[in-house]
Amino acid sequence: MAAFLADECVSALVVQELRDVGVDVVYAQDVCAGEPDERVLQLATESGRILITDDLGFGELAIRQSYPAAGVIILSLYSLPEGVARKAAVKGILDVREAIAGHLAVIEPGRVRMRPLPAQQA
Repeated sequence: MAAFLADECVSALVVQELRDVGVDVVYAQDVCAGEPDERVLQLATESGRILITDDLGFGELAIRQSYPAAGVIILSLYSLPEGVARKAAVKGILDVREAIAGHLAVIEPGRVRMRPLPAQQA
């Protein structure tokens, strides 16, 4: 089962809800607060964890700049009220957790888009 590293921008409530249902998730605020995005992605990759973030810049790093990544989930739920966004984030993560390795997933209101990461990262 996939393990995750949640970026600092991810709500602590999302992290807690994932932990409450048994998901292995480390919170960047606890292990690498203030680190640049490249370092956060490196830490996730080195520990075999899928990165969860609200920051679209991680898609740029993983896809366009080909930074190694075990997988990346981008939560793009800004248009939703906070409580609805939190529930959508948790549901989306749970829905993709078995297929996310080697992929970039963008969780949006009402849909999830997935694409494979560059071959050298898979």
